[in-house]
Amino acid sequence: MTTVLASTLSGKPVLSTNGEKLGTIENITMNLASGELEDVFVAPAKEVPTATARAFETTDDGTLIVPAGCMRDVDDYLLIERPDR
Repeated sequence: MTTVLASTLSGKPVLSTNGEKLGTIENITMNLASGELEDVFVAPAKEVPTATARAFETTDDGTLIVPAGCMRDVDDYLLIERPDR
């Protein structure tokens, strides 16, 4: 995957590899020592399929926590693969 500035990720749409709209990037977490991205916090879309939403951990308010290892590509949107695939 290409190098991307973290500041360009906020508000970017998030899609699954099978075309489901998951929501938009709300926040990220990084390892400060290594500079590596750890997780992406996604404000869920209203129509996120239940099975897809359950594939990820969530915060108390329902925000999806997507591990960086699930990221496949980033351009006009962030493409992710469910961890159970």
